Amino acid sequence: MTLHRLAPLLLAALVFLYGSPSAVACVNEMATDRDGRALEMHDLVGEDLVDQLQHGARARSQERATREAIRRVKTRNDFGSRNDLGVALLRHGRTTEAIRLFLLNERLQPGRYQTATNLGTALELAGHDAAALRWIRIGIRRNPHSHAGTEWLHARILEAKIAAARDPARLREVSIAGVDFGTADLPALPRSLPAGNDGEPVTVVDLNSAFHRQLFERMSFVPPEDPVVANLLTDWASLNLAGGPLESAVALYAEAARYGASHTPRVAAWHSRAQRIVDASEDGRRAGRGRCLICM
Repeated sequence: MTLHRLAPLLLAALVFLYGSPSAVACVNEMATDRDGRALEMHDLVGEDLVDQLQHGARARSQERATREAIRRVKTRNDFGSRNDLGVALLRHGRTTEAIRLFLLNERLQPGRYQTATNLGTALELAGHDAAALRWIRIGIRRNPHSHAGTEWLHARILEAKIAAARDPARLREVSIAGVDFGTADLPALPRSLPAGNDGEPVTVVDLNSAFHRQLFERMSFVPPEDPVVANLLTDWASLNLAGGPLESAVALYAEAARYGASHTPRVAAWHSRAQRIVDASEDGRRAGRGRCLICM
């Protein structure tokens, strides 16, 4: 594709360019475990975590990335510049143009995992879930470590969406991630865990990481209400209540409701229980240091 033919894509990127101030810093927050003890966290917790999911540092970094991609494609027009411009167009809603660039890269330099995973995302956003699933699986085969090894969850999301086309209630009734937290007064860490990119069961730490990474990306494209995001947020909240910071569980349950989740009586009771423990901790956490079982 010549620079002349790329011109409309460059213009689209500039027209949809935006940015807003934001900042990222190392954090060390205090939180509460399910026994009311203090957790020393080295990541965002509670409302700060949800705010990162909703906004993060995307705007400024997207603006820089788009300007850099435009500069590079004008001067070099290589695989990397076309890929980065495609990503920028995708984030600005220019899905068709992004797909064209990714397909061009696949034709000129076949076999790159970046192309497969980006095409999978773009095709999903364009409403082609079956084709998207094919490319995500290709991406996993090309590089199982892509996206920190969490693309197995993206594949499960697409499988669930395809199944929901025949049974819409499925997204409300079945865990997309394939996890079960039991029926006790508080959720238990899942005994059976889904298979990761390598076909082996993931750990609860891997599961936590997959929820975080996949939702961070997905929520930048998908506004409320959305049953897929609601399903994932509900499970992530329950995972935090089972073995992580309760502040995050409370905030994620609330965010799931904002995305349209209709919590079952059991999940609603878990949410209330977590809130009560957090509220009680404001008067002083119990003695002893808690342990985050789902953290790195």
